[in-house]
Amino acid sequence: MEFAQLCLILSSLTVSPERSQFRHYETIILSCAANSTGWMVRRNTSYHFSQKCQFGWGVPKESSCKIDTAYPSDSGAYWCENNHGGCSNVVNLTVTASPLILESPVHPVTEGDSVTLRCSYKDERLISSTSNFSTNFYKDGQLIGEEKEGRMVITIISMSAEGFYSCEDPSRGKTSEKSWVGVRARVIPPEDPPTDPPHFLWIRIAAGALIFILYAVILLLCLCSIRRWARGRAAARK
Repeated sequence: MEFAQLCLILSSLTVSPERSQFRHYETIILSCAANSTGWMVRRNTSYHFSQKCQFGWGVPKESSCKIDTAYPSDSGAYWCENNHGGCSNVVNLTVTASPLILESPVHPVTEGDSVTLRCSYKDERLISSTSNFSTNFYKDGQLIGEEKEGRMVITIISMSAEGFYSCEDPSRGKTSEKSWVGVRARVIPPEDPPTDPPHFLWIRIAAGALIFILYAVILLLCLCSIRRWARGRAAARK
Protein backbone atom coordinates (compact mmCIF):
# COMPACT_ATOMS: atom_id res chain seq x y z
CA MET A 1 0.00 0.00 0.00
CA GLU A 2 2.40 2.65 -1.25
CA PHE A 3 1.61 6.35 -1.36
CA ALA A 4 3.44 9.57 -2.11
CA GLN A 5 5.16 11.25 0.81
CA LEU A 6 5.50 15.01 0.72
CA CYS A 7 7.90 15.31 3.63
CA LEU A 8 11.57 15.36 4.51
CA ILE A 9 13.03 11.95 5.40
CA LEU A 10 14.62 12.50 8.81
CA SER A 11 14.01 9.16 10.52
CA SER A 12 13.63 5.45 9.84
CA LEU A 13 11.00 2.98 11.01
CA THR A 14 12.20 -0.32 12.43
CA VAL A 15 9.98 -3.38 12.83
CA SER A 16 10.40 -6.19 15.36
CA PRO A 17 10.32 -9.04 14.44
CA GLU A 18 12.11 -7.79 11.33
CA ARG A 19 9.86 -9.09 8.56
CA SER A 20 6.90 -7.92 6.52
CA GLN A 21 4.39 -10.75 7.17
CA PHE A 22 2.83 -11.69 10.51
CA ARG A 23 0.32 -14.21 11.77
CA HIS A 24 -2.94 -13.41 13.48
CA TYR A 25 -2.43 -12.57 17.20
CA GLU A 26 1.32 -11.90 16.91
CA THR A 27 2.97 -8.93 18.66
CA ILE A 28 4.59 -6.25 16.48
CA ILE A 29 6.79 -3.40 17.76
CA LEU A 30 7.36 -0.36 15.54
CA SER A 31 10.03 2.17 16.52
CA CYS A 32 11.12 5.51 15.07
CA ALA A 33 14.90 5.89 14.91
CA ALA A 34 15.61 9.63 15.19
CA ASN A 35 17.85 12.05 17.05
CA SER A 36 15.00 13.96 18.64
CA THR A 37 11.68 13.40 20.40
CA GLY A 38 8.20 14.16 19.13
CA TRP A 39 7.91 11.33 16.63
CA MET A 40 4.81 9.19 16.25
CA VAL A 41 3.88 6.10 14.24
CA ARG A 42 1.11 6.49 11.67
CA ARG A 43 -0.51 4.07 9.25
CA ASN A 44 -2.78 3.66 6.24
CA THR A 45 -5.03 0.59 6.20
CA SER A 46 -8.10 -0.45 4.27
CA TYR A 47 -10.20 1.31 6.93
CA HIS A 48 -8.11 4.31 8.04
CA PHE A 49 -5.92 7.01 6.48
CA SER A 50 -2.96 8.59 8.30
CA GLN A 51 -4.13 7.10 11.61
CA LYS A 52 -1.74 7.74 14.48
CA CYS A 53 -0.84 5.03 17.00
CA GLN A 54 -3.56 4.96 19.63
CA PHE A 55 -5.20 2.65 22.12
CA GLY A 56 -7.61 0.35 20.39
CA TRP A 57 -5.11 -1.05 17.94
CA GLY A 58 -1.74 -0.11 19.42
CA VAL A 59 0.04 1.01 22.58
CA PRO A 60 1.70 4.38 21.94
CA LYS A 61 5.01 5.21 23.60
CA GLU A 62 7.64 7.85 22.97
CA SER A 63 8.57 7.42 19.30
CA SER A 64 7.22 3.85 19.15
CA CYS A 65 4.04 1.80 18.89
CA LYS A 66 3.30 -1.74 20.08
CA ILE A 67 0.62 -3.89 18.51
CA ASP A 68 -0.03 -6.50 21.20
CA THR A 69 -2.45 -8.61 19.18
CA ALA A 70 -2.26 -8.21 15.41
CA TYR A 71 -5.31 -8.75 13.21
CA PRO A 72 -5.62 -8.92 9.41
CA SER A 73 -7.20 -5.45 9.60
CA ASP A 74 -3.79 -4.16 10.76
CA SER A 75 -2.33 -4.87 7.31
CA GLY A 76 -1.18 -1.64 5.68
CA ALA A 77 1.55 0.98 5.30
CA TYR A 78 3.32 2.29 8.41
CA TRP A 79 5.69 5.23 8.87
CA CYS A 80 7.00 7.76 11.41
CA GLU A 81 6.09 11.44 11.43
CA ASN A 82 6.68 14.57 13.51
CA ASN A 83 5.02 17.97 13.72
CA HIS A 84 7.76 19.75 11.75
CA GLY A 85 7.30 18.13 8.36
CA GLY A 86 9.67 15.24 8.97
CA CYS A 87 8.91 11.61 8.24
CA SER A 88 10.51 8.20 7.77
CA ASN A 89 10.52 5.48 5.16
CA VAL A 90 7.28 3.56 4.62
CA VAL A 91 7.04 -0.16 5.43
CA ASN A 92 4.24 -2.41 4.26
CA LEU A 93 3.05 -5.05 6.74
CA THR A 94 0.70 -7.95 6.11
CA VAL A 95 -1.17 -9.79 8.89
CA THR A 96 -2.79 -13.04 7.85
CA ALA A 97 -4.92 -15.73 9.46
CA SER A 98 -3.00 -18.37 7.49
CA PRO A 99 -0.47 -20.48 9.43
CA LEU A 100 1.98 -20.11 6.50
CA ILE A 101 3.92 -16.88 6.03
CA LEU A 102 6.92 -15.73 4.01
CA GLU A 103 9.66 -14.14 6.10
CA SER A 104 11.31 -11.55 3.86
CA PRO A 105 13.16 -8.24 4.42
CA VAL A 106 10.89 -5.44 5.53
CA HIS A 107 13.24 -2.77 4.10
CA PRO A 108 14.76 -2.59 0.61
CA VAL A 109 18.02 -4.52 0.31
CA THR A 110 21.16 -3.26 -1.41
CA GLU A 111 22.22 -4.55 -4.79
CA GLY A 112 24.90 -7.22 -4.39
CA ASP A 113 23.85 -8.27 -0.86
CA SER A 114 22.83 -11.78 0.18
CA VAL A 115 19.11 -12.19 0.95
CA THR A 116 17.37 -15.11 2.68
CA LEU A 117 13.68 -15.89 2.17
CA ARG A 118 12.11 -18.28 4.70
CA CYS A 119 8.79 -20.06 4.43
CA SER A 120 7.45 -20.49 7.96
CA TYR A 121 4.57 -22.66 9.19
CA LYS A 122 2.95 -22.53 12.63
CA ASP A 123 -0.51 -23.53 13.81
CA GLU A 124 -2.11 -23.83 17.24
CA ARG A 125 -0.57 -27.27 17.76
CA LEU A 126 3.02 -26.03 17.39
CA ILE A 127 4.94 -24.16 20.09
CA SER A 128 7.31 -22.61 17.56
CA SER A 129 7.32 -22.17 13.80
CA THR A 130 9.04 -24.59 11.44
CA SER A 131 10.59 -24.35 7.99
CA ASN A 132 11.65 -27.98 7.75
CA PHE A 133 9.55 -28.90 4.73
CA SER A 134 9.83 -28.85 0.95
CA THR A 135 8.87 -25.40 -0.32
CA ASN A 136 8.10 -23.77 -3.65
CA PHE A 137 9.12 -20.13 -4.01
CA TYR A 138 7.45 -17.73 -6.43
CA LYS A 139 8.33 -14.29 -7.81
CA ASP A 140 5.55 -12.28 -9.43
CA GLY A 141 3.49 -15.47 -9.62
CA GLN A 142 6.17 -17.52 -11.40
CA LEU A 143 7.91 -20.51 -9.79
CA ILE A 144 11.60 -19.66 -9.26
CA GLY A 145 12.79 -22.56 -7.11
CA GLU A 146 12.07 -25.61 -4.99
CA GLU A 147 13.88 -25.88 -1.65
CA LYS A 148 13.83 -28.88 0.69
CA GLU A 149 14.36 -26.94 3.94
CA GLY A 150 12.02 -23.99 3.46
CA ARG A 151 14.74 -21.44 2.77
CA MET A 152 15.89 -19.76 -0.40
CA VAL A 153 19.16 -17.80 -0.40
CA ILE A 154 19.82 -15.22 -3.11
CA THR A 155 23.57 -14.88 -2.75
CA ILE A 156 24.04 -11.75 -4.86
CA ILE A 157 20.78 -9.92 -5.40
CA SER A 158 20.36 -7.71 -8.46
CA MET A 159 17.94 -4.97 -9.42
CA SER A 160 16.06 -7.45 -11.62
CA ALA A 161 15.22 -9.50 -8.49
CA GLU A 162 12.88 -6.78 -7.23
CA GLY A 163 9.28 -7.94 -7.10
CA PHE A 164 6.49 -9.73 -5.20
CA TYR A 165 7.51 -12.98 -3.54
CA SER A 166 5.45 -15.79 -1.99
CA CYS A 167 5.97 -19.40 -0.92
CA GLU A 168 3.96 -22.62 -1.02
CA ASP A 169 3.87 -25.72 1.16
CA PRO A 170 2.62 -28.38 -1.30
CA SER A 171 2.26 -31.07 1.37
CA ARG A 172 -0.26 -28.97 3.32
CA GLY A 173 -1.78 -27.22 0.33
CA LYS A 174 -0.95 -23.77 1.78
CA THR A 175 0.33 -20.65 0.03
CA SER A 176 1.59 -17.51 1.75
CA GLU A 177 0.59 -13.94 1.02
CA LYS A 178 2.76 -11.91 -1.38
CA SER A 179 5.36 -9.47 -0.08
CA TRP A 180 7.34 -6.86 -1.97
CA VAL A 181 11.13 -7.19 -1.90
CA GLY A 182 12.72 -3.91 -2.96
CA VAL A 183 16.30 -3.57 -4.22
CA ARG A 184 18.20 -0.27 -4.17
CA ALA A 185 21.26 0.45 -6.27
CA ARG A 186 24.63 0.20 -4.58
CA VAL A 187 26.35 3.59 -4.36
CA ILE A 188 29.97 3.33 -5.48
CA PRO A 189 32.15 6.01 -3.86
CA PRO A 190 34.28 8.04 -6.29
CA GLU A 191 37.83 6.84 -6.67
CA ASP A 192 40.68 9.01 -5.45
CA PRO A 193 42.87 10.40 -8.27
CA PRO A 194 45.95 8.26 -8.82
CA THR A 195 49.06 9.41 -6.99
CA ASP A 196 52.58 9.12 -8.30
CA PRO A 197 54.93 6.70 -6.56
CA PRO A 198 57.60 8.41 -4.41
CA HIS A 199 60.44 7.86 -6.92
CA PHE A 200 58.39 9.38 -9.74
CA LEU A 201 57.62 12.34 -7.50
CA TRP A 202 61.33 13.01 -6.95
CA ILE A 203 61.98 12.70 -10.70
CA ARG A 204 59.29 15.30 -11.38
CA ILE A 205 60.77 17.66 -8.78
CA ALA A 206 64.29 17.26 -10.19
CA ALA A 207 63.05 17.79 -13.76
CA GLY A 208 61.22 20.93 -12.69
CA ALA A 209 64.35 22.27 -10.97
CA LEU A 210 66.53 21.60 -14.04
CA ILE A 211 64.05 23.37 -16.33
CA PHE A 212 64.01 26.37 -13.96
CA ILE A 213 67.83 26.54 -13.93
CA LEU A 214 67.95 26.24 -17.73
CA TYR A 215 65.53 29.14 -18.17
CA ALA A 216 67.49 31.22 -15.64
CA VAL A 217 70.79 30.60 -17.52
CA ILE A 218 69.20 31.49 -20.85
CA LEU A 219 67.75 34.67 -19.34
CA LEU A 220 71.16 35.68 -17.91
CA LEU A 221 72.89 35.03 -21.26
CA CYS A 222 70.27 37.17 -23.01
CA LEU A 223 70.78 40.00 -20.52
CA CYS A 224 74.58 39.84 -20.92
CA SER A 225 74.28 39.91 -24.70
CA ILE A 226 71.99 42.93 -24.59
CA ARG A 227 74.37 44.78 -22.27
CA ARG A 228 77.39 44.07 -24.52
CA TRP A 229 75.43 45.19 -27.57
CA ALA A 230 74.41 48.43 -25.81
CA ARG A 231 77.97 49.16 -24.71
CA GLY A 232 79.37 48.54 -28.22
CA ARG A 233 76.83 50.89 -29.77
CA ALA A 234 77.59 53.60 -27.22
CA ALA A 235 81.33 53.32 -27.92
CA ALA A 236 80.72 53.56 -31.67
CA ARG A 237 78.87 56.83 -31.24
CA LYS A 238 81.83 58.38 -29.44
